[in-house]
Amino acid sequence: MAINSSIKNHWLFWHRWIGIVACIGLVLWGLSGASHPIMSRLQPAPKQFMPPLAPVDLSHAVALPALLQQHGITRFEHISLVQLDGQGYYRVSVPDAAPRYFSVASGEVRNDAEHALAISLANYYTGLGGQPIAAVQAMHTFEPDYHPVNRLLPVWRVAYQREDGLRAYVDVEQSRLATLVDDRRALFTKVFQFGHNWSFLQACSLLQLAVASLVLILILASAVTGVVLYIKQRNTAPYRLKRWGMQWWHRQFGLWVSLLVLLLASSGLFHLWMSDIQQRRPVVHTSFTSDSSALSAHAWAALATGRVLKLDIYGREKTLFWQIIPASAGVSNLPSAQVAALHQHHAADRHPSQEPALWLSRNNTTVALTPVSFASAWLETLGSNTVFDVQGVNWVTAFANEYGFIFKRLPVLRVQTTQANHQRFYLEPATGVLAASINDSDGLEGFVFAYLHKWSFDSVSKEFRDVFEILAALLISATGLIGAYLFIKKR
Repeated sequence: MAINSSIKNHWLFWHRWIGIVACIGLVLWGLSGASHPIMSRLQPAPKQFMPPLAPVDLSHAVALPALLQQHGITRFEHISLVQLDGQGYYRVSVPDAAPRYFSVASGEVRNDAEHALAISLANYYTGLGGQPIAAVQAMHTFEPDYHPVNRLLPVWRVAYQREDGLRAYVDVEQSRLATLVDDRRALFTKVFQFGHNWSFLQACSLLQLAVASLVLILILASAVTGVVLYIKQRNTAPYRLKRWGMQWWHRQFGLWVSLLVLLLASSGLFHLWMSDIQQRRPVVHTSFTSDSSALSAHAWAALATGRVLKLDIYGREKTLFWQIIPASAGVSNLPSAQVAALHQHHAADRHPSQEPALWLSRNNTTVALTPVSFASAWLETLGSNTVFDVQGVNWVTAFANEYGFIFKRLPVLRVQTTQANHQRFYLEPATGVLAASINDSDGLEGFVFAYLHKWSFDSVSKEFRDVFEILAALLISATGLIGAYLFIKKR
């Protein structure tokens, strides 16, 4: 009996002292976790979800090769079609200078187009045309209101003169909305970043990782010792503890909370470590700069025909990639990244009735690309010593599974390779950007984080999941606070 009592006291000692430190993390992560579903519902909703695209008849448009030559543009990064004030414009992104805009119909230059297009897109997505604007700013880096989780750069920040301080972040190159933020959303984001990501330590990422890992390990140890104590004291607790007293509540909550904590803390720790590993990987640079002479009159005459909704041209030196979405695809059928990215719905389930046409032009020849040949040609442009053996390629037009809403870009091509860990790339053909690079360990982490940490089960309604998440987070925080109160009272 004395030995058993000694063991119980031993477990109780460690549970108390580990728990008082773990309580800090429990409360911070619990309360910030409860704020996340609220924060997602406070996200300002756009009035439009599809980009403002209108058909342009390229067969009657001013030829781009002649325009580039006429204006002395010898190199370019990306060319796209945009709509501004009811007219179509070529947007030509050039190295180390502001983008140039030329009327599709007349070839005339519009000097204020980038600034005007940012405002036009913001008004279109917010429905606030005519609302006074406080500031318009081009952004090339992330900021406290526009976190790296938004991924898209560069963007324009358009702030409105409103009580809620609404600001829209728009990507003018692809005429898409990156995100909407108001003062209320920004406040909740700061609270979440402070409590869940521990932004107060972000000045030193190594310290942030070490402290968060230590606290998570202590939380796991506290949960394990709590479960052991529950089992060892199951026969005596009903006689020792005052019913409805603090110790009784701590014990009643403790068992179920311990199971939740084991699940959430272990998946959170795995996500924390994997995120650090992913951030340390070499960055795959996918910036493109092309010789304007590669955009030949022959290639233009062969590809710039008929009515199109979207045109994107980019490449490297003499090799150009083209993506063309014909007018027959229909605006309402294009995949919408905004629906999923802004509202965290996994079903941006509008599929294009016609896949974008992919072409490659080089040395006065034009070649139609299949998804496989596009991926192979794109991988060659990396100039890497690594040879990628493409195993399969398919279009992804909705956020789901390992390519979730966090990646922002649609449509993309999923490129499966035979590299170690089944490396797969998600390429955005419209821009040539590598939207995501994922291997088996990344896929496992994504699955664990989505289903064991965030409980993103498609079969469960978002309303039910949000309520359950808030209650679970508050229960965890309450149990930690009761434990801290009992510890202080005992001392």
